[in-house]
Amino acid sequence: MSWIKSAVGRAKVSTHDALPPLHARLGDWTGDFRDPSKFAEGFVDQLSLPGEISAMAYEPGMGYLAVGTSAGSVHLYGAPSVRIMFMLRPALRVKHMAFKSDTYLLICIDEKDNISIYDLSRRDPHASVVHGARRAQASQMPACADAPMRVGIHTARNHVLCMEVTSEHSHLFLGLADGTVETYDLDRFHVSPYRIPNLWWNEEEILRRSNVPQAPSRLHIPLMIDIQTHPRDCNILLLCYEGGAVLYSLRDSHAMSTYQLRLLPGAPGPHADAPMEEIWSERMCPATSIAWSPCGEMFAMGHENGALSIWSIKDEDKPLLVRTLDEIDIDRPVAPEDLSTQSMGPREPIFKLTWSGFPAQGWYEYGAQAASAWTGSGAAPTEPTSSNAASSSTPTSESASSRGTILTVMGGTPVRQSAACLYAFHLPPPPAAGLFSTSSNYEAQAKAKAAQRAALMPTHTTVYRTTGTVEDYCLLPRLNPHYRGTFDPYGILVLVGPDGSLPTIAAQSTQRGIEAYTFPPRRSEPAYDRLGLPLPLQLAGRGTVLGCTVATVPLAQYRRWVQAAPVGAIGSIKPDEFMGGWATPNLQGGATLAHAPAFARQGQPRLLVTWHLDGTVRMHDVSPHLLLLGESDPRRGVLLHEPFPVPLPHLTLSVRDMIMHPTMIGMPALEPLQRFPMQMQIEHVQVAWDAMECIVSLTTGHVVHLTMGTGVLAGQMHALALSDKTEGPSASIGLSDGESANGPLPEFTSMETICDFASAGFQPHTVLHVLPGPATCHALSDTGLYAAANGGMLVVADCRSQDIVIRSGFGHADFFSRQIGAREAKIIEAEAQSEIAWLTFAVCRTRSDPVLALRLLVGRVNGYVTVWTFERSSLEQWMGFRSDAVSLALPTHARIVHAQVVGVAGNVASTNEASVQRAAMEQTSPDTAESMRDFYMLLVATTQGAVLMDQVTGSRISHVEWPDPVHSAHIVEKQGAKTLVAVASNSIFASSLPRFDTTHRVQRHVPPSQEVVTTAPQVCIEDQGFFFEVASGHQLRVWSTFASLPHAERPTVHLFTPRSLPLAPGAGAGGYIASVAGWLGTSAGQSLSQAAQTDAVLAGSRRPAAPTLPPRMTWEKQSVPDPPANASGPPSSSSTPRGSVSGAAGAPSSAWALPSLPSLSGTRSSVSTPPVPPPADPEAAANGWWFEGYTKQLANFTNNSVRSQAHVNMQLLHKRDELLATLDEGMTSLERGAKDFFKQTRNAALKAAAKDKLNSYL
Repeated sequence: MSWIKSAVGRAKVSTHDALPPLHARLGDWTGDFRDPSKFAEGFVDQLSLPGEISAMAYEPGMGYLAVGTSAGSVHLYGAPSVRIMFMLRPALRVKHMAFKSDTYLLICIDEKDNISIYDLSRRDPHASVVHGARRAQASQMPACADAPMRVGIHTARNHVLCMEVTSEHSHLFLGLADGTVETYDLDRFHVSPYRIPNLWWNEEEILRRSNVPQAPSRLHIPLMIDIQTHPRDCNILLLCYEGGAVLYSLRDSHAMSTYQLRLLPGAPGPHADAPMEEIWSERMCPATSIAWSPCGEMFAMGHENGALSIWSIKDEDKPLLVRTLDEIDIDRPVAPEDLSTQSMGPREPIFKLTWSGFPAQGWYEYGAQAASAWTGSGAAPTEPTSSNAASSSTPTSESASSRGTILTVMGGTPVRQSAACLYAFHLPPPPAAGLFSTSSNYEAQAKAKAAQRAALMPTHTTVYRTTGTVEDYCLLPRLNPHYRGTFDPYGILVLVGPDGSLPTIAAQSTQRGIEAYTFPPRRSEPAYDRLGLPLPLQLAGRGTVLGCTVATVPLAQYRRWVQAAPVGAIGSIKPDEFMGGWATPNLQGGATLAHAPAFARQGQPRLLVTWHLDGTVRMHDVSPHLLLLGESDPRRGVLLHEPFPVPLPHLTLSVRDMIMHPTMIGMPALEPLQRFPMQMQIEHVQVAWDAMECIVSLTTGHVVHLTMGTGVLAGQMHALALSDKTEGPSASIGLSDGESANGPLPEFTSMETICDFASAGFQPHTVLHVLPGPATCHALSDTGLYAAANGGMLVVADCRSQDIVIRSGFGHADFFSRQIGAREAKIIEAEAQSEIAWLTFAVCRTRSDPVLALRLLVGRVNGYVTVWTFERSSLEQWMGFRSDAVSLALPTHARIVHAQVVGVAGNVASTNEASVQRAAMEQTSPDTAESMRDFYMLLVATTQGAVLMDQVTGSRISHVEWPDPVHSAHIVEKQGAKTLVAVASNSIFASSLPRFDTTHRVQRHVPPSQEVVTTAPQVCIEDQGFFFEVASGHQLRVWSTFASLPHAERPTVHLFTPRSLPLAPGAGAGGYIASVAGWLGTSAGQSLSQAAQTDAVLAGSRRPAAPTLPPRMTWEKQSVPDPPANASGPPSSSSTPRGSVSGAAGAPSSAWALPSLPSLSGTRSSVSTPPVPPPADPEAAANGWWFEGYTKQLANFTNNSVRSQAHVNMQLLHKRDELLATLDEGMTSLERGAKDFFKQTRNAALKAAAKDKLNSYL
């Protein structure tokens, strides 16, 4: 018998006084929180997207990314702390999205073809009113008070298949299912009379009259596929129909050219091994996508059979090049014996095309490139590191593919191959437009075609490899909104489908995910890098949340966890690129920004752990100070620069990558997972916060134990690895086959070979497979002991030493079974009657064992609880035995949702190092007086109620029953008071402790789920009253149980942060003159503006007046609060309206004051007003004497300077008229000079052509 059992026996038989009565030992833990007004439901935030991603768009001017979902929600992402969500009205699936950068409009089209237009520069007054009403009435998920204003709504007359919007003019083109194009005025918010008919009817009619075998029937309606504006002439549209493309002039309202790809007999086409009857027949290639070249002289057209044709707009008879992803000139007929016999088979259609251009190299970039080349000329070339990978991907490095263009292709891959890829062709710069490009000379045209064809031969091809089938993508331009958002991009967002190698779950969020990469790709390896994404986008697709847990950690531990976190703009797509908006703290419940530092000190740091579908475990900082503290700005106040939550990427771990690591291939315990990776799914994660260890349990029964890289264990493993290298291959460290006598048991598989000891994150230690199936409950202590149960089987393992401490319920003799007596035999007999339901570790005492020790409480379904006590032997190995048991009277069919051991004041009994050391000291010298003062209680909460047991295994102290089944329960501490909070689907129950004599019920308002397959939500509650819920559809939401108390909500967001946009490519000098003339308030220069001419053509002669809209948001007006009416002196800033900032978060805001105005001493006035002398009494000066004098001076000046101001206005009008007259003369001379220049240039070109022709005959 061990020494600890002897000590326990001596303590039991020794005579000691009994504990005082229960009423003398227990006090009231709840205090003032018996008041029901303290509790209220509060929705804090939704961290994941509702439904699946259905559309996305990017606005480069203000730097916003918009994402639409199938639930009808629109999500807007800007700076790291800027993130808002608003719903379409009605809430239908978002089908199309686009930005209009020059007027800050967001256009959304849902599946019912309702067009909603939002103005990002104006805040929606309806949303702010609804937000306040919902907060007051505690209704369902509140609307965002900072949502943009919906300024227009329209329902299309037919299904919208595509749309086109440009920043040059103010009209939106809608491609409908009947093949027509409808125009919508975005300036007047109504439908314009201009309409483009279905231009492909005539083409199909020609085919039918020509008796073409593949001609469609007369019942067929040609669909509109895409609409794109000419990059340098907004008057020209390229319309893509099913059969081909049409170049259309808006001003003339007629088709300029028609482009249709037909493969001649004998042309192999994309499918060279097709039947000979098909190859030797004329074939039509239906069009699926189009893309303009940046120069506007060419365009690319994708086809349904996987072919890609590139056309010159001046030649509609034959394309410049027809190719596939890996072959060129597939439209040229060849002999039957020359046909390729190794064809890739049928191909997917070309779904989408973009043709990107880049700005010319400036002097600064040229000098930087020359300097880098000069400094690196004498050194050997080095590979790009991860630190400069992002910077090397910019157009400055490698001159953005030698300042050429990049054609990005989605689709076109063979059907038999994976479609999880995206092709990017690096093309040379296009040829410059010469004098002979417009000539009718055959030789000149042939030279121009040859130059254009040479510019279409790729110099390099990059393939973006994604994790799923590519379904859509979006380029991220730096600033230029023209060229349809394809000019000078720095990144690319790829919308991918589900990954077949992952487990399949019934949730919409798993259907689509977003991946971000750098763009343009580099020619060297690696060709591209991964970019960051906002947290909600990371939690879609592969990142779907399967579960979460949250913990409140002390400040010292919090610093240890986050000390290695990266410093920078976490939450942005790319830290060095501009993202719009800013956010300020938003305090509710009567609190102001002056109270923010106090709230931040009161709230303890908390960390959130989530596990995902792709086998990753991520940690996030969800501390309350993230919503309270920021950096002070002199004009905008306190600004939040970090998102909520803050990701901790250095703590992210991937169990799938660890198991599939090449060095782990062949391990017997991991072979089933490596052969069937789609079965690898995380079931639960537990973290030992004090020991900084983690356990990841899989649904297959495997358990991965991980430790921090900077911990003591990592240093020991590093020393072992060094000794392994020095001793040679005969060392037995890390063996997992059990052949060595000193090696670990077969249940353990060491993973120290894949550890990165230099990393500060989690490092894999070992893989446990100690149960025949998946574990139904787990428990992890800070001592390294891990307990798992399946049915009636229990295993306790020491993960650090890779040893089995307890094995019970396996049908054979348990450890220490020879030492049990009659009482222990009865305990074993009672244990065999029910399955294990919960496990928890604690350092505590029990009723029959008053010595402090590390114990494991094993609870079963029938309410029977067994207490296992552990001791550490002289060999530093853990040993355990049954020491006590108790039976709880639990309701039938009640599921355990929470169980923990608490102390005298309600604090949770932990298993940290200090508690274990205290227990070891008491075991050597038992203190009876200490055991009488320090006693513990067992709290067990089920779905139907809760019970509190005295001295863990003693009598029942109190119990409570809940009317609704709950999902989780936890002891919550607020302002020193403790309550038991239980969360149900529609209610929140708050019960007083420890008597359970008062229970409050708070009604919940959960948004309805749109999932087809609903599941029970998972709820985890933290110590301060916040709880995280993984609802049906794997949506992660954050709630609060104390919404009526002062707290911080989602930040106040300011969206309107415009930047100067470059002019349109085709604007030229006319665009500058038109913009100046428009600023002066005249239409004299409108004749030179193509956009104005296009607007006039599209809007018609009966264009209505512009609607009256509220003014755009301006932060300066909101940052100055109105003075109180009943105050004689400067008021204090105790209350600040929403959206205003009064000062930094650390000190109260300064007193209210009038904005400073210029002095009136230098103004002209017919009546001089003597200055008001200051009063002699200093109290009068404090009461605002200067304000009265200042007001009188301002009134006198205003009343007596009307005539002089009118005279000044007349002079300004005369100056304006003179300036306009001069401008008109200048524009007239400019137009005359342009005509003369064109005439002279044309004559010179004709003379040169005639001279060359004559020379050819001589």
